[in-house]
Amino acid sequence: KGSRSLIALTLSAVALLAITIFSLRPSGVDELLLKVHLAAHEPYSPPSNLYLWWGPETNHRFVGSGERIRQLLHMGIIEGGEWRDPMFLGNNGVETFASSRFRRIGEQCCSTILFPPMEWNFPVFNVHKIVGQRIRNFVANGNTFVLTGGIAAIEFINSYFFYVIELADGNYSPGPFRRLDKVPPQFLEAPKVLPQKGISVTSVKTESLPSGATVLWGTPRTSPVFMIKFCEAESPDEGMPPVKVLPRDCPRSQQAGRPCSCGHIIYIGYDFHDPYPSRWDKVVLSAVEILNPTWGCDRPGGPPPDSSCAAKPVQAALSTPPVVSPATAQASPAGTAPSSAAATAPSKPHSKASKDSKKKAGKSVLADLSGEERLAGALVSALGALQRPEHSERQHQDSHLSQVRVAVVMCVLKVF
Repeated sequence: KGSRSLIALTLSAVALLAITIFSLRPSGVDELLLKVHLAAHEPYSPPSNLYLWWGPETNHRFVGSGERIRQLLHMGIIEGGEWRDPMFLGNNGVETFASSRFRRIGEQCCSTILFPPMEWNFPVFNVHKIVGQRIRNFVANGNTFVLTGGIAAIEFINSYFFYVIELADGNYSPGPFRRLDKVPPQFLEAPKVLPQKGISVTSVKTESLPSGATVLWGTPRTSPVFMIKFCEAESPDEGMPPVKVLPRDCPRSQQAGRPCSCGHIIYIGYDFHDPYPSRWDKVVLSAVEILNPTWGCDRPGGPPPDSSCAAKPVQAALSTPPVVSPATAQASPAGTAPSSAAATAPSKPHSKASKDSKKKAGKSVLADLSGEERLAGALVSALGALQRPEHSERQHQDSHLSQVRVAVVMCVLKVF
C-alpha cells in the first residue's frame, strides 16, 4: 500500500508539473522564432511574354550573374542537371539569333527578351546580313530588349542598331544615380536613388545618347539606366529590307506612305556579380513589366486608369463567370488582356425580401436539427469562443488550470 501511495504521489507531481509547464508555454511556440518578426514575401511570377537569354554568353555558374537574374525572376526547373525552362532562349545548342524560333517570336508584337551580362561570349554576325536585320526587326515590331551588364551590352547596341553611344570618362561614374520625374509608370516602384557599388555600374555619356532616348536614372552627365525608342519603316527602294528611322522623322515618313513601327531597348548597367539582393533588382523587375499585358491588375491601389488588365481575382471569385461556348469565344488581340466584362458577370445587390426569406429558411433548418446536431453545434461554438484576445485567453487558462489541478488531487484521493 505504501508503494502504491508513493507511485500515486509521484504521478500527481509529474502531472502538476506538466500542466504548469504547458500553461506557461507562450503562444506560437511551434513556429520558428526567426520567422516571427519577418514580413511575408510577395509571391512573384514572371510575365507571360518574357524570355530569358540563356545562351553561351550567359554565366550559368552557381554564383554567376546569369544565375542571379534567373533566381530573381523565379524561372527554370532542374532537369538533367541544369536549369531548363520553355521561356529560355539559346540553351538548346542552336544559335538563337539564327533560329526559326527567334524569327517566329520577332514577327509578332509585345515580347521581351532579358539579357543577363554577356560574360562568356559575344554574338558576332554580319550586321548588314539577314541575322543582323532580324535583330533590328525584332525590336521594331513592338518588342523590347533589356540588356544588363556593361561594355558588352553597349557594344551590342552600337553594333546591331547603328548607334555611337560613348562610355563615361574613364568608364566610371561615382553616382549616386537619381531617377528622373518623367519615367514609365512601371519604374515608379523602383528606388529613387541607385548606388555605384565599387566598379559594378557602367554608365554612358548622356550627350552621346541618340534621338528617341530617355534617361531613366542618372547624373547631370552620365546615365546607367536608359531606354531607346527604335523605329523602322519600309524602304523607299522596292524589294529592300526595312530601314532605320529616327522617332522624330516618323511623321514625315508616314506622310510619304511609309508608317513607322517602333520598339524599345532598355539598358541597365549593373553587372549583378553581387549574390545578395540590391536596389538594382527592382529596376530589372520593373523593366520586364513594360510590355506585360496584366501589369497593375493586382497592385494595392488597383490597376492604373489606362490599364487593360482582366478583373481582379477577388472580384472573379465573388461573381459568377458567364458560360462562353467555344464557337462564340474570340481571342484577344496581341498585347492585350480580355476585358473585365467578358471575364466576370457583375453581381446584383440582394433585396430585402431575399434576406428575409434566407432568415426564415435558416430558422426552419435549426428547428429540424436533432439533439446530437445541436450538441455538435454547441461544441463548435465553445471552440470558437476559445479564440479570444490574449489577456482574456490568459484568464481563461488560469481558471481552467485550477480546475484541472483540483481534478488531479481528487484522483489521488480516490487512489488512497
